[in-house]
Amino acid sequence: MTITVPAVYEGGGVLKLERPVDLKENAKVNVTIEAEPEVAPEVEDGDPTGWKAAERLMGCITEPLIASDIVDNHDRYIYRHDR
Repeated sequence: MTITVPAVYEGGGVLKLERPVDLKENAKVNVTIEAEPEVAPEVEDGDPTGWKAAERLMGCITEPLIASDIVDNHDRYIYRHDR
């Protein structure tokens, strides 16, 4: 039997079902979790491209080795994988 029901994760490892299900008390089940995609943060007013936010960050990295590493490995940092 397969049942699909929305649930909310609460601290301490508890999944709280949003509606009752027809299961016997203490029934053993397998749980498959499909998380809903996170909503993108809202665009800052007057900065639809994000450049104003990026300009605030420019110049924050002053250590040459760190800056060089970021330049050399930007794909790894941005996409979280190596080429």
